Formats: sequence, structure tokens, C-alpha cells
Amino acid sequence: MISICQPSRVLAPGDVGELQRLIQHANEVSESLVVTSSGSPRFRDGLASEAAHALVDLSSWKRIDLIDRRNRVCRVEPGVTYDALLEALQPHGMTLPMPLAPRSTKSVLAAVMDREPITWPNKQWDGSDPVGSTEFLFGSGEHFRTGAAGGPGSIEAQRKAGGAQKFSSGPSHTDFHRVLQGAQGTMGIVTWATLRTELLPSIEDPHLLSAGSLDALIPYVYDVQRALLGEHSFILNHRAAAMLMAGTDSEKFASLCESLPSFLCLQNIAGFERLPEERVAYQREDIGAHAARHDLALLPALDAVSARDLLSRSTGTCGDVDWRCHLRGGCLSVFFLTTLDRAPALAACFEACAREHGVQRAEIGLYLQPIVQNHGCHVELMISYDSHSQSAQANMQRLEEDAVARLLDAGAFFSRPYGTADRIFAKNPANFALLRQVKSLFDPNRVLHRGKWGL
Repeated sequence: MISICQPSRVLAPGDVGELQRLIQHANEVSESLVVTSSGSPRFRDGLASEAAHALVDLSSWKRIDLIDRRNRVCRVEPGVTYDALLEALQPHGMTLPMPLAPRSTKSVLAAVMDREPITWPNKQWDGSDPVGSTEFLFGSGEHFRTGAAGGPGSIEAQRKAGGAQKFSSGPSHTDFHRVLQGAQGTMGIVTWATLRTELLPSIEDPHLLSAGSLDALIPYVYDVQRALLGEHSFILNHRAAAMLMAGTDSEKFASLCESLPSFLCLQNIAGFERLPEERVAYQREDIGAHAARHDLALLPALDAVSARDLLSRSTGTCGDVDWRCHLRGGCLSVFFLTTLDRAPALAACFEACAREHGVQRAEIGLYLQPIVQNHGCHVELMISYDSHSQSAQANMQRLEEDAVARLLDAGAFFSRPYGTADRIFAKNPANFALLRQVKSLFDPNRVLHRGKWGL
């Protein structure tokens, strides 16, 4: 069992200058720093550290000092949550693509820098979206800005000239925000980022499609996403849908598991400020034709779950506790990237491994999220367990280790490693050697999350 160290102290710098001096001091005294910006309780083990460290808490940095409708961009600090940002954007007729029902204490900046998948796949043109320009401090203490924010001119001068720091690449041919994205605080600390926003739909017409197998839904999703039709879209199996919709109501959860079809797909259709009714009408006709071609139907509801309720639930926050943990307090979440057509085989691989650990297929929740206009797919497999049972926790840990090993061999790509990162990095030693070299360039004294991933 890995020994996890508790932070020796919690540091709350008030501004970028204080944070920079803090990092410089950590370099001088060889102190490890772990950064956080989301509130408790946390779902994943991103802050877990085997080394003695101080916790740098940026959750009080809550400024949203740019909302630009013309350029569809906003600028946020680390402590801004989804509820706060959506409330600030709404009067401007804008919104932000977001993960599936994030908890209310979740930092927007933490989520986008961790590349959490969004439920609006055709608004994503690159895996780094919606991140624009960023400002951060490397582990060396060096201050850096990426994209349009890198210059020429100061931020204030750019604003006066009409600039909005929306472009992500740069300065010149560099693209350093990608070094920090997915690095879980091991390469640098982001102090703000601009995010690409979207127009708030004027009208929405959500639908559900049901099927007895994933193979019946996948061709439909390919057809619709290829034509850039519709808006929010994702696939859940009946257990994951029941977990999301029931919350802490165990009776409702059991009822939904019993009544919902094996798999369901949410398909939202929306109209915006220009001819919204006409847009919804032609998209509904085109999407309906694709559904009919695959013997599917656009339905307003499935049993007790309406498409509108599921859309509302998935595009809002779920409260302080992650929705995956509402049922029994704990949830094993194994997620990876693949292509949508390969998802069923990889899910079956996980299910076979779970059976060997005493977990049946009916106990596994499945969430498939097309990303980057369905050029890839986020696959998440979930198993609820009693968080107060040490034996249950130990069994889930063993299951995760075995499942990750088999999924790696089957071709799953773990782009956001948690828990079993050592096994994942061992699969590609050349890339890991490069990662260590990058760490030595930007954090030469290993002050940021020392020891994480063996860095």
C-alpha cells in the first residue's frame, strides 16, 4: 500500500507576485508544493503525494475579469467554479461547454487543464479546447504567458487595441500550455486562462434514443457527428443513467435500473439567436432521418427519464459530492481514450476482469463521450462501493490494477493517469524518459508535486 503524506501546511498566496516568491523560496529550501483550486470533497486522488509537501490553495482566486461576447471568450482565475462562471456568462447570452454534471466546488480551470471531456463534442476542434491563452509559473518560478497573451504588448495594451487573448498557440511557434495540460500540477501552476465560450441556445429540443446494445447506437452517432448536426450528445448505460438521475435516492435508482433500456443516447438539438426555430426544424429532420436509417427513434422520454431532465442534469452541477459517489459513498472510475467503434470491445474487456473480482456486468456503469467532433471517445467505467468498507476499497484497488493492465494491452490510451500511473508510463518508456527531461527543464529542483509519477 502506498504511504500518502498529509500536507505540512496550507499556503494561500494572495496574488501572482506572492505565488512566484513562494515557488522561488521552495526552490531555495527544496520544499515540495502541491497545488489545488477546487473545493472538497474531491473525487480523484490528484492531490495524493508520497513526499512531504505544502499545499498551495488557490481556491480564493475567483476573478472573472473578461467576458467578451464579440470574441466569445472569458478569462478566469483558478478558484472560479462552474456555477459562478455560468451565472456570470448568462446575462451576456453565453455559456461554456462543461463536463458531465461536475460537482459545484469544481474549479473550471482545473477541469479544462485536466482535459476533462465536455458533453458538447461538435464545439471542440482540438483536444485542448476550450483553453485559449494562459498565464502560469513554471516550477523554476519563471513567469510565462502563452498564446496571444504572450505579446506583443501588455495585456492592458492588447485590451485597448481590441485583443481578447483568445488564441492559444504562441508566442511564435511554441505551445507551452500543452506542457501543463494534463500534467496535474507537476510542470507549472496556472494563474489564469482565457476560455472559448459559446452562445447560449435560444431554444433546445432534446431527445433520447434507446438500444439493447452499443453496436446499435454507434453508427448513428458517427453519422450525426460527421455532419456536425445537433449539440450535446453522449451515451450512458442504464446504471450510469440511474446514478446520474437518482442522486442519493436509492429507491429511485433501483426503479430506474429496472425500467431504463440497456443503453441510451442523449441528442440535443438547439437554435441560437438567428432563425432558431428554422435551425431546430431542419436539424430535427436530418437527425431523425439518420436515426430511422439505423432503426432508432428520437423520443422525448424513456420511462421516468425525460430528455429535457437528463439534459438539465448533465449540463448543471450535481452538488458538493460527485454524482458517481451518491449511491454508496465510493466509486471506482476507470477512464481512457479510444475510438467510438472500439469502445464496446474495451468495455467487454473491463467487464471480464471485473467478474474475476466478484463484480457482475449489471453493477458496472458506462459513460461514452465523443470528443473533438467524434475523432475520439472518452470511455468511463464505474463501480459503486461502500466507502466505509476497507475490504471493498482493497478489492476495487486490485480490480483497477488488473483492469488497467488488460486495457493497456487491448489498446486503451490513458491520457489522464490516476492511481495506476506507474503501469501506464511503463508501457512507453521512451515517452516517459522524454517527460522526465521536460520536467528537468521546467521544474529542475522538482518542487512541484515531487515524486508524482516517478518524476
